Amino acid sequence: MNPDLHRQQGLTLVEVLVALMILAMMAGVSAEVISRAVDIRLVAEERALGQLCADNLLTSRMLDESWPELGSQEGQSEAGRLQCYWRVNVQATPLPTMRRLDIQVYADATRQQLLTQVSGFVGQR
Repeated sequence: MNPDLHRQQGLTLVEVLVALMILAMMAGVSAEVISRAVDIRLVAEERALGQLCADNLLTSRMLDESWPELGSQEGQSEAGRLQCYWRVNVQATPLPTMRRLDIQVYADATRQQLLTQVSGFVGQR
């Protein structure tokens, strides 16, 4: 008999199953990587909007004609699609004509998840 006549044509079932298993594992890893990338992007977007909210609040306090009272205030505002919950702590400084504003922006109304924090100074006019 000629050995060339009995040459195998195609793949065995085991080879096909191994190839499918490798493809399935690669698909699972790819899905996990894409999922994490989307999560990271969403967190970064939320923090950027929180930073925008804090910057807007600080700028409005700097432009406000009234002298900020010492103490803490809380409120909420919007930045893009994000509802910002903020806390402003106004502190005295060694200069009597300056006040320090510490602004914290949170993602939730209970003020548990801090997004960003900004500090600035306001001078008396």
